[in-house]
Amino acid sequence: MLEEGSIERVLSLPARFIDVTFQSSSSTTIVTKDGRAKDISTGRSSGYGIRVLDRVWGFASTNKPGDVLEAAQRACKAAKSGDDEVPFNPRGGVVDRVSTRPRVPPAEVPLEDKIELGRRAYESIKDIDSVVSSSFTYMDSTTTKVYMNSEGTRIESDHTRVAFFASVFARRDGELQVGSERTGATAGFEFLREPERAAEKAAGKALRLLEAKSAPSGRYRVVLDPQLTGVFIHEALGHAVEADHVLQGESILEGRIGEEVASREVTVYDDPTIEGSFGFYIYDDEGTRAGRTTVIEKGVLKSYLHSRETSSRLGMENTGNARAQGFEYQPVVRMSNTHLAPGSAELEELLEGIDHGVYLLGSKGGEVDTAKGVFQFSAEEGFLIEKGELTSPVKDVALSGETLEILKKVDAVGRGLGMHIGFCGKEGQAVPVGDGGGAIRTYATVGGMR
Repeated sequence: MLEEGSIERVLSLPARFIDVTFQSSSSTTIVTKDGRAKDISTGRSSGYGIRVLDRVWGFASTNKPGDVLEAAQRACKAAKSGDDEVPFNPRGGVVDRVSTRPRVPPAEVPLEDKIELGRRAYESIKDIDSVVSSSFTYMDSTTTKVYMNSEGTRIESDHTRVAFFASVFARRDGELQVGSERTGATAGFEFLREPERAAEKAAGKALRLLEAKSAPSGRYRVVLDPQLTGVFIHEALGHAVEADHVLQGESILEGRIGEEVASREVTVYDDPTIEGSFGFYIYDDEGTRAGRTTVIEKGVLKSYLHSRETSSRLGMENTGNARAQGFEYQPVVRMSNTHLAPGSAELEELLEGIDHGVYLLGSKGGEVDTAKGVFQFSAEEGFLIEKGELTSPVKDVALSGETLEILKKVDAVGRGLGMHIGFCGKEGQAVPVGDGGGAIRTYATVGGMR
């Protein structure tokens, strides 16, 4: 329940800046293993997060409406400590209400209908030869927020997200492989009409991996599919342009605004306003209106991603990228939907001219050092490229290199904007994001994993 009177008193406390976020959330998660719903969890939570800026930030949260003022006073006390005053530029207030308005709100869908998605997915792949097991996860969440601050801002918003994750295991001659697929959107239950498609894609990957041979090792001309391109852009580049990392000396891109850091084929955006995207929002968690940020334009670094504090510190425009997992957390600089702008090449054109190379698809995660600008990712699967044609499938493929070297050697970008979903972790918080782009052709070090 929103305590308007308490919030008014909080916002009138003596400080340079105060904001209050009230959040109420509901969620459902259903895990279906081999056709049976094994884990079903539903939850509701609500509470307040209070930030106070005096010399430094003070923060407190509570899920008890009657404790809002007391929590704010704790935050005020903390904000008066510290040696250096945090830079923070004032601005005018905003009053608005935004909503995603799902066609079929998950709250109105019977639990049995949600369970049925996992069963349908299982039925579509259970009789495929070599498939031995499967796991499917359905998720939905609906979040309502009211954000208010001492500058007169009041923004009400509600967002609904749904997601479906598929993992299919296949075994042959003692070898076990797994294929994964995920889909989701800022939308309602109507988005998850075809769970069978995710299951069949995951099964197809697992079966191809059973036929695959070990990946080669060495430096190759490579083509990354849209999903792996997106992961590379998010992990290797996106975190390096988060302005808090820049300020902490943890980015290879520190002080390089206006410099050429990639080939002219490379244009990168971060855009939370893509309709239906998993990382969608209209206002960030500091009440800043979101918009598309051009990170790289034709190879030139144009902008970092900012919160109000980082933009004040660096004297740059705020991009509206302050995000928090929930009311219990302070906003930090985060990506939204980070993607490489698509080009004009068809896949056949990307493969053309490659005598010996590797086509890499999907991602199983990896490691990035944004300060040194190096990375290592694991692809889900791959194919050899021989004389411009895809030939043998390969498995257990690792991709590594220097971020800027890879970007500077991109000489072609594929058509279409393939976007994929995920949850990005930072400072103990996970927020929904999207990443993707067109496929890219470049050079990298490829190695088989042991």
